[in-house]
Amino acid sequence: GDCIMAFWNAPLDVEDQRQKAIQTSHDMLDHLKGLNKELEGEGSLPIKIGIGLNTGEVVVGNMGSDQRFDYSVLGDAVNLAARLEGQSKSYGVEIVLGEDTATDMDNRFAMIELDKIAVKGKTDAVKIYTTLGEYNIVNNTMNWVMPANQHEKFLKFYRNKNWTLALKWANDLRNEFNGMLSGYYDMMINRIEELQGADLPDDWDGVYRATSK
Repeated sequence: GDCIMAFWNAPLDVEDQRQKAIQTSHDMLDHLKGLNKELEGEGSLPIKIGIGLNTGEVVVGNMGSDQRFDYSVLGDAVNLAARLEGQSKSYGVEIVLGEDTATDMDNRFAMIELDKIAVKGKTDAVKIYTTLGEYNIVNNTMNWVMPANQHEKFLKFYRNKNWTLALKWANDLRNEFNGMLSGYYDMMINRIEELQGADLPDDWDGVYRATSK
């Protein structure tokens, strides 16, 4: 297919494996811009990619048969990374991170929580995030702190079923972060408008349960 899987920390320990994975993702997107300029000059359509990052314990080693043999990884953490990649298009972002990858960043990368989601095939919910770039660069270019605080309040309104305020804050935030999350807020606005007419239980947990990969 057209998917690429990469992993860090095997066979040898890799220091700062999370940061290296995130930096690689941003580097891929930066190089993609140059490639798309070349494609545009050739009259071809641009290429778009989505990236899913996750951290966890996996089985690693030589796997396969005489027909196909590879040094690879298997496990729930790998499957979740694939599911997160599949959600990048739904959430209107290029990178989706699992919670374990988004933690312990030493403020190097700017992180935004997107949602709590139970991916297809799973019942347990996980928090998912996106990264907008290195924190120092983001903070210097887009007045990061205030909209990030507003975003946290938006999620709180959403999870408390305070639809009116959630819609207002989502609309107000659409053009923040240099518009990098406008697609995400459009998606959330559409979802909230659907939830307003739904008969949700009093103990609704705010988890989105994905029906597709």
